[in-house]
Amino acid sequence: MSAGKDTSFVEGVHRFLIDPGYVVCRIECSQFYSRQSQNFCGGCKEMDFLLYHPGKRELWLIEVKDYRFDARPKVRELINALCRKVRDTLFLLRTAAICCPEETPLEGISLREFSRLCEGARTVRLAFLMEMGTDKLFPQGTLLANIRTILAGHMKFIDPNLICAPITYPGRIGPWFVTPAHGDVSKRVEVRRKKGRLKEEIAGELRRSQKIEEARETPEAQPPLWKRRLMERENGRKGNHASRRKGE
Repeated sequence: MSAGKDTSFVEGVHRFLIDPGYVVCRIECSQFYSRQSQNFCGGCKEMDFLLYHPGKRELWLIEVKDYRFDARPKVRELINALCRKVRDTLFLLRTAAICCPEETPLEGISLREFSRLCEGARTVRLAFLMEMGTDKLFPQGTLLANIRTILAGHMKFIDPNLICAPITYPGRIGPWFVTPAHGDVSKRVEVRRKKGRLKEEIAGELRRSQKIEEARETPEAQPPLWKRRLMERENGRKGNHASRRKGE
């Protein structure tokens, strides 16, 4: 089993520092997820972080949502989306243990390795870390408390003590610590950026090549009439119709 050397992961504008002893899986980095299971039954969703401690036999499913920069859905829509993520992730873990091939992800350990490792879990913990933005009618604390109550009603059979708190909650509520990312991005986002720049460079080269080919195919523009007549006189012609007859 490979424990993985990474203990720091970026999600959005936040950096998550994971406690020693926990192995981390980022499902989004798995090609098995992106190419196969993500399209299963109309789309399979995933949690942002999966943590497992082999000694404690403790499995964490962590979702991070920051609605300070994006439009926030209605509470009922948000609840349904979060419940679906938990359901799909648990399904994916069991499926990946059997069907997922060997992979080398950009972050964390492979989905296959993680899913087989966490089959020995005794407890499953759920954490929903969310920034809800400004709301004059419902302050963030009140809104998160209401969301937690509804989520607990749906998922108390999985984790009766599930966490629903701000991303930058000042206390220790799990095996992680959150700091600002200071402009850093995750490895998978960096790869996407590089691919985007590479596509732009390739497109630029194609445009330049096309312009060169078009210039080659375009016939050379004739000089104006007055200039042609002047050139004829300079070459010893009289500049009249007779001197311009074919063969002269």
